[in-house]
Amino acid sequence: MAQKEGPAIVPEITCQEIVQWVSAYLDEHVEDDRKRQIALHLAICAGCETYVKQITTVRNIVGLLPKAGEEPSDLRRLRHTFVAQARRSVSGG
Repeated sequence: MAQKEGPAIVPEITCQEIVQWVSAYLDEHVEDDRKRQIALHLAICAGCETYVKQITTVRNIVGLLPKAGEEPSDLRRLRHTFVAQARRSVSGG
C-alpha cells in the first residue's frame, strides 16, 4: 500500500541558529524552508521571539538616524591637519 504524501517535516532549529540567522531572516534573504523553521521556532520560543522583536526595534531606530555625511569643510580641515602633521614629522618638530 502506498503511503500518502503529507507536508514535509521541517527539522527544528535551535535558539543559537536563530541568533545566527536573524539578520538574514529580517532582510528576507533566507530560503522558504529556513523561513518556516525560524517562524515555527519563534511561535514556540518566547525568548527568541522577544530577541527578534528587539533586533527589529534596534534596526528600525538605527534606520531613523541621520546618515553620517562629511561636509566639504570637514574634509578640508582634516586634510589641512594631516598636511600640517606630515610637515612637522618631516621637519623633526
